[in-house]
Amino acid sequence: MEKDGELYLGWGRVMLLERIDEFGSIAAAARSMKLGYRNAWLWIEAANRLALAPLVEKTAGGVGGGHARLTEEGRKAVSQYKELRAKLEEFLKQVG
Repeated sequence: MEKDGELYLGWGRVMLLERIDEFGSIAAAARSMKLGYRNAWLWIEAANRLALAPLVEKTAGGVGGGHARLTEEGRKAVSQYKELRAKLEEFLKQVG
C-alpha cells in the first residue's frame, strides 16, 4: 500500500510491526526477520511519518537498551491491512 507515492505498508512492514509488538524492540524484531536494524528503523520512520498518528513509539537505547511498542494506531493499521489483503485475495480467486 502506498501513500503520497511512498510505500506505507506491505507484508514485510506489517510483519515487522507484529514482531515489535511481540518483542518490544525494533532490534529484536529485525533480528527475528533477518532484517538489518537500519532497514527496520527506516521502515518504521516512514510508516510513522505517513500515518495519521505514530504506529510505533520508541524510547532511546542506553545501558538497558531501547524499547519500542506498537500504538493503538499501529494495531489498527495491521488489522486493516490484513482485512484488505484478505479481500484482495478473495477477489483474485473470483476473477482467476
